[in-house]
Amino acid sequence: MNIRRNDLISMPNLLLNKLETRMRRSTLFSKPLTITLEPTLSCNSNCVMCNRNFSRKETKQATGFLSWDTFNRVRPYFKYARNVLFSGFGEALLHPEYTAMLKEIKKSGPFVFFYTNGIAMKEELGKQLVDIGMDRVCISMGGATKETYKKIRGIDAFESVVENIKHIRDYKHKTGRIKPALFFNIVAMNSVLPELPLIVEMARELEVSNIDMPNMVAQGAEMKTESIWLNLDAAKNEFAEAALLAQKYGIGFNPPNLDPGFKSDCRSLFEIMVVNWDGTVMSCALERYVVGDLKESSIDEIWNSKGMVELRRDYYKKGLNNICPRCTCWDNDPLNFIDPALNSREFAVKRL
Repeated sequence: MNIRRNDLISMPNLLLNKLETRMRRSTLFSKPLTITLEPTLSCNSNCVMCNRNFSRKETKQATGFLSWDTFNRVRPYFKYARNVLFSGFGEALLHPEYTAMLKEIKKSGPFVFFYTNGIAMKEELGKQLVDIGMDRVCISMGGATKETYKKIRGIDAFESVVENIKHIRDYKHKTGRIKPALFFNIVAMNSVLPELPLIVEMARELEVSNIDMPNMVAQGAEMKTESIWLNLDAAKNEFAEAALLAQKYGIGFNPPNLDPGFKSDCRSLFEIMVVNWDGTVMSCALERYVVGDLKESSIDEIWNSKGMVELRRDYYKKGLNNICPRCTCWDNDPLNFIDPALNSREFAVKRL
């Protein structure tokens, strides 16, 4: 069992949160179990499936960074959180003070992880992530060859990203560290399927412990041809073969759920706080609702704001299909991936 520095605070908060949801409370004394804190919207990739090329074109040239003022407004909640995701829609490592902020989060003791394309994760920065104690690094890859990577990620950076991962792997060996765990995050697309065995072999060489494959949401009509929902039999076969190879090497392999009738629960309204780089707060990472702004309200006020309380009540009384219809987080209807609803902060409804 892993003991965390903040267990004396975060564990009681976790238990209280579970109790309050069982009691169907909409105003919570417990704090969020997970905090998502976005460093920036800026990005140094141009991924073909990214919605900044479709419904989020206005944010494509965004250059703002999370300020220390906003960071400090979130800081009181770090000690209650089990997890902090220190990344968002942009490339986290472009923030000039990323490691300084990471150090401050780690002082409170939560499990900290982030998603990165790995381009800016050069040798010295990689060493800092190890030394500070980042718990997990999730590297977004676009295949196992230069050609496929460039086609999907929109930039010729495959070899440099692989080298950056090797530096972390080697520095962990040198220092005897086991953290951060290295994960691959690879969007499930038809172009990637033929390279799955190579991806698993690459993960083995780089000592990547898990391969996560979220389902692609076809943001534009031209992306529908990449949807594995239109290529189900081949996708299932490729995933099955890759899973066997990954199991052989002791690598976790998590392909998307391809059961079209699968529906799950979602507790984001009760467990997660999503803070954008500019201090606006969303109801969840899918950005359906804006529920507050840290420039205008305290974090406590936003967590139990009128909008959040109403959304929680609607969850209990009306269900997810009413407040979050067609959401790919809980409803596996293929149409939600092939012809998705608009889900980005430009179109979010304000529930303040």
